Amino acid sequence: MPSRRAAVTTAAGILLAALPPIAASAGTPEDLPGSWAATCVEPSSRYCIASATVTPTGGAATPLTGAGLTATAATVADDTGDWVRWAVTGWAGKAAAVTGGTVELVINTGPFVPRFTNATAAGLRVTRTRTDGNHLLRITGRAAPTAWTGDADCTAGNSCGDTDTTAAATEHRFEGRTQDLDGSAGAYAAALDGAYLATDAQARSDLLTYDPDGQPPLSLGVLGNPQLDANGVPVRNFVTLYLPGAWFLAQSTTASGARATGFDLVTSGEATVSRALATTLEDGGVRIEAPAVGLGADLAGAALHLRASRAAPGATVPAAPRAVTATGGVGTVTMRWQAPLSDGGSAITGYRVRAYAASSGGPVVSSCETATTSCMIEELVADTVYHVAVSAVNALGEGDPAARAEIRSADGATSTPEPTAPEPDVPSPVWPSPTTEPSPTTEPSPTTEPSPTTEPSPTTEPSPTVTPSPTAAPTLPSPTPSATLAVPSAPRAVHLTPGVRRITVTWDAPGSDGGSPVTGYTARAYRVAAGGTPVATCQATGGRAWCVLTGLAGGVRHHVTVSAVNAAGKGPEQALRPAATTWTVAGRPRSVAAKSAGRKVTVTWKAPATTGGTAITGYRAELTGPGTPVRCTAPATGRACTVKGLKTGRTFTVRVTAVNAAGVSSPSAAVKVKVRG
Repeated sequence: MPSRRAAVTTAAGILLAALPPIAASAGTPEDLPGSWAATCVEPSSRYCIASATVTPTGGAATPLTGAGLTATAATVADDTGDWVRWAVTGWAGKAAAVTGGTVELVINTGPFVPRFTNATAAGLRVTRTRTDGNHLLRITGRAAPTAWTGDADCTAGNSCGDTDTTAAATEHRFEGRTQDLDGSAGAYAAALDGAYLATDAQARSDLLTYDPDGQPPLSLGVLGNPQLDANGVPVRNFVTLYLPGAWFLAQSTTASGARATGFDLVTSGEATVSRALATTLEDGGVRIEAPAVGLGADLAGAALHLRASRAAPGATVPAAPRAVTATGGVGTVTMRWQAPLSDGGSAITGYRVRAYAASSGGPVVSSCETATTSCMIEELVADTVYHVAVSAVNALGEGDPAARAEIRSADGATSTPEPTAPEPDVPSPVWPSPTTEPSPTTEPSPTTEPSPTTEPSPTTEPSPTVTPSPTAAPTLPSPTPSATLAVPSAPRAVHLTPGVRRITVTWDAPGSDGGSPVTGYTARAYRVAAGGTPVATCQATGGRAWCVLTGLAGGVRHHVTVSAVNAAGKGPEQALRPAATTWTVAGRPRSVAAKSAGRKVTVTWKAPATTGGTAITGYRAELTGPGTPVRCTAPATGRACTVKGLKTGRTFTVRVTAVNAAGVSSPSAAVKVKVRG
C-alpha cells in the first residue's frame, strides 16, 4: 500500500522556523537537579513532588502509591532549553476505575517558573501558584490510552511509517514536560505564559510557534501517529490547547472576543482540513479541543487561525464498506465491496484493503489501495487462509474497517488451468454410449451390411470390421495445447525523481504483456540493493505508468523495483534496481561569525557540508537576547547579512539556519556578539 506523506508541507516547515529562539537564559536556575525528590520532606524543600493522588472513578482520592502507581520528575535539556519532565507510571493491569480516574500531581519547582507544558494526558489542566519564592505546578487529568510504537523517528516527528504501520498494544500514559521559556524571546514567553498542549499523538513538536504578525499567528508544529492500533483500527487522536489571556491581549483582542469570532484548526498533510473544535472560557483564557484528528502516519502541520471554523458541520470519517466479498487466486486475493452507507459528510477519496494472518489484531501481511470498489492483494502465500479488512477514506481520515472477511488463497498446484484441445471447425463427434443405440449419423453405411454376429449390442463395442462412413464420423483432432497466459515481463526504463521524503517512480510498459493486458503496477522501495523487506510501496492502475513512494526517511538512499500484473499474476521485477536519495533539510551552516560596529551586527558563515539533496534556497540569521528576536536573511548565494539599528551595549546570541524545499536546517553553533556604537 502506498505510504503516506511523512513530511510536513513546505509552508508548515517555514512556520517551524519561527520557533522561539534557542538560547540558554540566565533566568533558569543553575541548581536544577537531574532527578527530583519523590516527596517534599521539609516545608522549605524544592525540586520535589509535593503531592500525588488519583481519584478512581466513583471513588475517593488516594495517594498514587496506594493504587500501585509511581510519580517521578527530572530535569532534561534540549536545544530549546531546560524542561521538567514528569510522569505517572504503573498503569498496566490496573482496573478501569483507576486508569479512568483523575490524577493530581503537584510539583514544587522552586525558582524555576513553569510556563509552558506539553503533555500526553486526557482532560489536562495545568495551573501554578507561588509561595515564598517557590512555584507549585499543579497538573490534573486522566491517563490517555495511546497507540504508539517504539519507533524513535515517530516520537521525533520525522516519520511514523506508512498506512500499514501498526502500533503496539495500547498503553495508558500520564506524562509531560514543562518549560520556563527563559530561552525564548520576552514577547513569546509573556504571551504563552500558562499555555499548554495535550495530545495522545506520538509525534508532536516540543514548542508552539508564535508569530504575532503572521497568518496564522500560532502553529502547533507537527502531529502524527502510527496509522493503526493493535486491533487494526485507524487511530484518531485528540488535541487540547489552552491559550492564556495574555496571548489574546498580544493579538489585540480578548479571550471572549476571540471565542465569539471563532478558531480554525487546520492540518496540512496529504489533505488540508479544518478540524471540528469545542471551545470553553477557562481561567481567563480559552480551552480549545479537537476530539478526533485522523492524521495517522501522515505527519501534518497544524496551525490555529483566529477566524470562524471552516470545518464542515458534523463531518467525520466514512462508515465501513458493505457487502465485502473475497476471491482467492494463486498468491493473491481479490476483494469487492459496496460503498458505505455514509461518507461522513465528505466525499470518499479511496479505500484501503489489508490482509492479516489472524481474525483479529496482528500486523498487516499485504495490502492494496484503490479509488474503486475492488482491489487485488498480491504477495500472499498460496493455499493459505487470510483475514481481510476493507476501510474507506475521506479528507478527514480513514474510517473503521468492515469485519474481516476470511478467504483462502488458491493452491498453485491445482488452480493452474490445464491445456485444453481447441474446438474443431466441424461438430465434435458423439460416440455411441454403451447403453444407447448408435445415432443415425454413426449408423454403418448401407453398402456395408454388418454381420449379425458383429452388430453392436447395447453392451458390446461395434465390431472392428464395421467401418463407419467417412461422412458420418468425423476424425477427432489431435489434442494440442492452446495458448497459455503468462505473467508480463518486467517494466522497462524505470526512472526515479527524489523529493521530500518521497520518490516519484516512472517506467515504460513491459516488452511482453504475457498474452493478457497489464492491469496494474507495483513499485517497491528497499534500503539495500539486494531487496529484503520493502520500506514503502505504491501502485498504479488504469494504464498509469507512475506512482509516488512516500513516507520514506529523509536523506536516505533507496533502491526501487517495479513489477507488472495481469490476469495470470505478478510479473518479475526489473533486474537493475535504480536508486535515489530522498531530500531532507540541509546541514547546519558552518564557521558562523558576528561582528558589530555602528549599532549594526554583520553575520557571516560558510555553506553547510550537505544540501539535503536539493538546492539551498536561502539563509536566516537570528539574534536573540533582550526583547524580541531580530533576523536578517540572505539568498542561496549569500554568505552574510546585517541587522541594523540595535541598541549599543546589548549582547546577542547568533545562530544561522539554511532553508531548502525540505524545510529549515538545525541551527548553527551559537556565537555571541556585543553591539558597538
